Amino acid sequence: MKTTTIIKIDARDPDLSKIREVARAAKEGRVVAFPTETVYGIGLPMSVPNANETLAALKKRDPATPFSFHIGSWEMVDYLQVSRTPVLRYLTRSLWPGPLTVLALTQDGKKIGLRYPRHRLAAALITSSGEPFIATSANLSQRPSPRTAEEVMDQLGGHIDYLIDGGATELGKDSTIVDITGQTPVIVRAGAEAAAVEQKVERVKSGKYSRKKILFVCTGNSCRSPMAEGWLKHELRRKGLEEEIEVASCGIGARTGASATPEAILVMKNREVDISSHRSRPCLREEIVDADIVFAMSLEHSVFLSGLLPGVKDKIKVLNIADPIGMGIMVYEEVYAGISKKMKEHWNQIIA
Repeated sequence: MKTTTIIKIDARDPDLSKIREVARAAKEGRVVAFPTETVYGIGLPMSVPNANETLAALKKRDPATPFSFHIGSWEMVDYLQVSRTPVLRYLTRSLWPGPLTVLALTQDGKKIGLRYPRHRLAAALITSSGEPFIATSANLSQRPSPRTAEEVMDQLGGHIDYLIDGGATELGKDSTIVDITGQTPVIVRAGAEAAAVEQKVERVKSGKYSRKKILFVCTGNSCRSPMAEGWLKHELRRKGLEEEIEVASCGIGARTGASATPEAILVMKNREVDISSHRSRPCLREEIVDADIVFAMSLEHSVFLSGLLPGVKDKIKVLNIADPIGMGIMVYEEVYAGISKKMKEHWNQIIA
């Protein structure tokens, strides 16, 4: 029997030094139990030798049955080399972080389970370890999944090394599992928030979901890229395609929360396109990787993105639209004309 160290942490104001301490122990092979929004789980970082076998022995479960991978940030999807399909992107962007486990294929054709819990302590623990966890519910096989630290101790006390006590879980039910490895997604287990998951799955089955993502990139995300985003959204809406293609914009040097320039808003308003609610944001690595086509306003933006993420070079299209910031309304009119002309040239590729 082991001595299980119980560490009580307030999820609303977590002591991150304690989280890092447990993460270091987990990297050394110590089994950790931790709360998620569904139930308590147990896990080990994926690099720990024989992690799957260790967890199977604790649960008294067949070691041939693999466990899911839990991630603590979007970037960790890359660790697992998951095949990024439109269905995966749609379901995870709609429902993660949250109580959804997705069964997906890796790039070499292996089926794996993948979950991104929204519980702050779970995400902090996994992120502090620097890699995904191999994880499962903290119960013995055929016993109920635990909702509190006390229930974990009742089943696994003396067999695990650490228990992060974050209080009772929010939902108290196992995650909903969806298999997306076939032609259509299938709900394998209806668990927490199953109705919301089922709604998204039905949208996939009906074809009314965003199967493609278009991203516009400029510098400050205040004029060129929001104008292009507004133009494309308007055209897709006119043709009844707004549910099938997601459109977004960002800036490589943008700050968060700035509105579009008054000139950009006016020029678009004259075309019955409202971008007054636009707020600028910096480009995130994950959304660049996720996009199917990245329209860079200039070669400078393309070079920056390609240097940052060499793998995205082939999907970047350079529009060569000059920056109108600080210029008069006539320059913005020229920018609009240029965007409209270039987008029409790329239209077939956008909707393909």
